[in-house]
Amino acid sequence: MRQEEAGFRPDINGLRAVAVIAVVLFHFRVAGFGGGFVGVDVFFVISGYLMTRIILGPLAAARFSVFGFYLARARRIFPALAALCALLLLFGWFALSPMDYKLLAKHAGASLLFFSNQVYWKESGYFDADAHEKWLLHTWSLSVEWQFYLLYPLLIVAAHRLFRQPGGVAGALWAVFLASLAWSAWLAFANPAKAFFLLPTRAWEMLAGGLIFVHQGACNRLARGHRWLEPAGLAAILTASLIYTADTPWPGLAALLPVAGAMLVILDSSGRTRLLGGVAMQGIGRWSYSIYLWHWPVVVWLHQSQSPRNGAWIAACMAVSILLGWISFRLVEVPARRFVSRFRVAPALVVCATMVLLPFAAAALFHYNTDRLTQLRFRDHPRLADVRALELFQARYFSELYKPLYRKEVCFLKPEQSHAAFAPECTGQQGGIVLWGDSHAAHLWHGLKMNAQPGTVTQSTASGCPPLLNETFAKRPHCPAINDWVLRTIRETRPSIVILAGSWVKNDEQVIRRGLTATLSRLQTDSRSQPRIVLVGSVPAWRRPLPRLLASDFLVGDEQARSRNGLDKDMHGRDALIQELASGRAEFFSPISATCNDDGCLRYLVRDGERVPFAFDYGHLIEESSVMVVDALFRQLGETPSSKTVAKP
Repeated sequence: MRQEEAGFRPDINGLRAVAVIAVVLFHFRVAGFGGGFVGVDVFFVISGYLMTRIILGPLAAARFSVFGFYLARARRIFPALAALCALLLLFGWFALSPMDYKLLAKHAGASLLFFSNQVYWKESGYFDADAHEKWLLHTWSLSVEWQFYLLYPLLIVAAHRLFRQPGGVAGALWAVFLASLAWSAWLAFANPAKAFFLLPTRAWEMLAGGLIFVHQGACNRLARGHRWLEPAGLAAILTASLIYTADTPWPGLAALLPVAGAMLVILDSSGRTRLLGGVAMQGIGRWSYSIYLWHWPVVVWLHQSQSPRNGAWIAACMAVSILLGWISFRLVEVPARRFVSRFRVAPALVVCATMVLLPFAAAALFHYNTDRLTQLRFRDHPRLADVRALELFQARYFSELYKPLYRKEVCFLKPEQSHAAFAPECTGQQGGIVLWGDSHAAHLWHGLKMNAQPGTVTQSTASGCPPLLNETFAKRPHCPAINDWVLRTIRETRPSIVILAGSWVKNDEQVIRRGLTATLSRLQTDSRSQPRIVLVGSVPAWRRPLPRLLASDFLVGDEQARSRNGLDKDMHGRDALIQELASGRAEFFSPISATCNDDGCLRYLVRDGERVPFAFDYGHLIEESSVMVVDALFRQLGETPSSKTVAKP
């Protein structure tokens, strides 16, 4: 992502601008750019080309230094990243709750040691914190690049010494390229999170750029006189940005389109460009690394504090991202590069290491001494005990409590499980109730268990699989088979009630419309079984995990049990959509209507004198809230709700 001083190429610099613009448009959710994430893949191609050029040129002249290579990379990467992390830690000290600050410190440390891609991969479970809770999520790509930088020169030097033939290095790179591409193509479906974040499935993109330099002579001959290559390459990148979505399996074979586009743009080593040489594109290209660093924290701030769908705010924040990138380039990147260049290799490496180790030490201190530092920050605060209780509450739910509550891996399937994994105890008596959907169906199980007659409820729920027939979900390959199986089971068991529920705010409106229409039609076509069909609308959904939101609000004195602060504005639209689709075909039940009023939505309940959040993340219910919602559902259906005691609002 960084400009090389020697052999500067305007075409590559302009392509950096294209890449960072695509990423910024995607992250700010500008309409039409649902595939703008391909900008990162373009960056990888550029890095691979430049690194290969930097290594092979000196290697052929017998003057390549591995440590010199590491120093050059550190000099360009470390200063701006260290400055970003240090400033975010300073900002967080004053602006974030203890829970949020601890997470920021953890991610800052991982980013500065360049293993944040591993951290985010391991955090990428279904109930993981929303992306907009992670101020440094975008540093995963820097970690991938740095890991590549550490290994790549060793691979080339080893191949050069082992084969000692002109084609030896090329053969080694082709072998690794093909192996990585094949692994990426398979893993993008088998384990999407692992494929997305880890180096082995990303290496082929960087090697694609490297292979251009290895075959530079042939590429120059191919490019000679073909002025259409640059516009064709840019068209490929633009097409990928427009047609791909977050559900596209990535970075498998679909990534060949933007990667090939980037390769076409940089194919000719002359660096001539007809489309990317303008002042604006060249300027953004020079600042692209810092723009990339700063734009995501601005996105997170926008999502947490303003309306992320307000056009004026989006435009202003994109402009701020570019401004911060320019400031970082001028005040951090350039001066730091000049400063480090004064030293020889060994002391320069020490200086670069110090740049990242100092903020890393601060991050580690903040993360592993949270209680002491929290006491220092919020000395004698009357709600500090409540905030700590919220942190423990959320940690326990994520680690253990939700698993038996949702019957994980038994009746609430993981992404890698298919319908054969449903246990016998998931099936209730014939003529009973069937609960069908994703986690937003699974969180109703406890309430149904407390309200319905024992053994009458069948739970057929799976992670990320809403009850939408004929729809596919790239990160949940078993969903179509699971939903088809549930429909067959309903026809065989002839239940009296079928409850359909899903995480509607997390799914596209058109997908919901198509899928639910198909589901309702199929349920109604079987003349032998005509169950009461209940469509459950959206639960109250929050832009941030509710325990974190409550922790922040308690510290500033907002202790209202009901509030509109932090609500996801999409939830009302999705609720109206579900009600519209239910009209004339099913009964509609709205958890929002049951738990919200003019003052806002219920945020916490009182259990044994302790305030517990209504949901343990953005909207997944706890035991008491599940019982409360199902009580309201049974009252609407004319059933007798449970008489068991629940927590009070």
